[in-house]
Amino acid sequence: MELTLNLRDLQPDDLGDLEWSGGPEHIVALAGALQASFAGEVALVVVELANGRLVASGAADFRRAPDVGRLEMLSVHETFQDLGVGTWMIRALEERVRTTGRSKAQLSVEHDNPRAGALYRRLGYREVGSALESWSSASGTFVTVTTVLQRDLEGPSH
Repeated sequence: MELTLNLRDLQPDDLGDLEWSGGPEHIVALAGALQASFAGEVALVVVELANGRLVASGAADFRRAPDVGRLEMLSVHETFQDLGVGTWMIRALEERVRTTGRSKAQLSVEHDNPRAGALYRRLGYREVGSALESWSSASGTFVTVTTVLQRDLEGPSH
């Protein structure tokens, strides 16, 4: 089966079509990142099918360090996982990082998400540390330890 996909910037009207991406808290985080995107501090993208259905979303945050773009809020609809959608979106976000003059892309992965960790390592990300991260959830504040991974973006793009 061949998929026709389009990668584009997230628009305010898209938020209602991303309920599958992580629940109400994730939509609130996306809305906050969308506001930062208007100032060029964050790049937010979605992947859509030819019929307009959104199947993936992700962000590159440029606010943390002058030489690093932080990939965050990466989500691929479960029906479209293992089809290359996540890889395609990550490479597009890396290109957004490159166009800002940054030389590294960084992301983190929860220890209980080995599939995502395996994908990131296949894409050339290497462990550079760990971090204690937290975010709001329906049951309060969720706290977890993540592995921080980084990829050098200098040289030819992949």
